[in-house]
Amino acid sequence: MHHRIRLSFFALGLAFLAGSAFAGFGFPSAKGLDVFDVLADPFAYQGVITVRGGVMAADVGKGRFELVDYREYRGCRSVSCAPKWLTVLYDGELPKKRDVVEVEGVIEKNAAGAGGFVLRAREVRVK
Repeated sequence: MHHRIRLSFFALGLAFLAGSAFAGFGFPSAKGLDVFDVLADPFAYQGVITVRGGVMAADVGKGRFELVDYREYRGCRSVSCAPKWLTVLYDGELPKKRDVVEVEGVIEKNAAGAGGFVLRAREVRVK
């Protein structure tokens, strides 16, 4: 009886480890602040910051894209499941939908973004 219980716990542990490894497999790593953290208090961030996330949508005509939280995107594997996003303005070539990016820039007041602010990007690195 005890042997079966131990085997059950061992099997559950292996399943958990395999699932954890699979969840991160093939997903690009990125460094920086998470979108949800920035959204919680955007004007607390002064100067140049780096934010990581997944691209939800891009509007080339307006030079902007919407960035969802990296942790949310990695966990759900879809850019459409995030309840909030950060508007990024960028003069360069915009990343594509579902790209994982690191965005370096500054938070600024701007009516183009939800909440009255945007991240004005200086550099966008696709991972």
